[in-house]
Amino acid sequence: MIKNIIYLDEDKMYSLSSQLFEGVTEYVLNEKNLEKSESEEQKGYISSGKIVGDILKNSERNTEKKFLNDYSYTLFEKKLIEEDKVIIASYQSSNLEKLMAEKSFIKVTAKATFNDIDSIRNTLDNFNRMGKALTYVTNYENIKSAKEELSRVQKSKNERSRISEVSTRLKDISNIDKQASETGLQYDEEFLNDLSFLLEYGFQSQLEVQMKLSNNIASANLNRDFFRESEDLIIRRYSRQTEVEFTLFGIITQYKKDQVAPSKSEVDPQTIKEAIMNMVAHVTNLEAAFTGRLINEIIIDPIALYTEL
Repeated sequence: MIKNIIYLDEDKMYSLSSQLFEGVTEYVLNEKNLEKSESEEQKGYISSGKIVGDILKNSERNTEKKFLNDYSYTLFEKKLIEEDKVIIASYQSSNLEKLMAEKSFIKVTAKATFNDIDSIRNTLDNFNRMGKALTYVTNYENIKSAKEELSRVQKSKNERSRISEVSTRLKDISNIDKQASETGLQYDEEFLNDLSFLLEYGFQSQLEVQMKLSNNIASANLNRDFFRESEDLIIRRYSRQTEVEFTLFGIITQYKKDQVAPSKSEVDPQTIKEAIMNMVAHVTNLEAAFTGRLINEIIIDPIALYTEL
């Protein structure tokens, strides 16, 4: 199978590979030693015949390691699978808990859903404006037609009795706010602002990929810097809910069904330290409402995301 790698955490891969292979050797070493010397000769006073020489010597040594990243990743994944360190999971997989207690790596292949908080927040922040614009554009021909009809009846002596009727119809068609609200394209502005704030507070700029399995959901927070292309382009290319299957490879970080109980705070703290710890407990519980693991969720520290051709 040929891997079309979309996302790769190179540093993590090579860190693990250096331990797995007892030193990374799959790279091209290109070493350069540049030495530059400049000399400026300046005559001093004629009587002294002194020569002032300014010599600038700049020695620069650059060592570049040009890793063959895709090939290196293929060797890395293959080696882990050969050593039976990887759980191979797909949409049909179930009862993975026992395997996850024994192995640290997982390879999940299934259709993916990308949850891009930045994109969602941008939509919320501009929702009403987009709703009005969409309503106007889709009703433009009707508005144009009504304006032309009103102009015609105003000029025609025989149809002046219809001026009021056409004016009322044009007014109704031109009421974009009302039409947008009736079609669900307008919401209370304060509601949208508060919802956007909650997303920003709870999830920051999170970009998450989720894959549904038989009894579980595999999810991973992706670092935008590790994408081979712009994440917007990838989502447009594959869709937010993909039709093709993706493969997510990474390290299992959370999976147990029994979730940790929320932190309990002191009812009546006696010291400043206890009061601070009390506040931390409340904040922790609040954050868990946003980022806490679902009971059937497997959280993965991602190394690679790709499609197989």
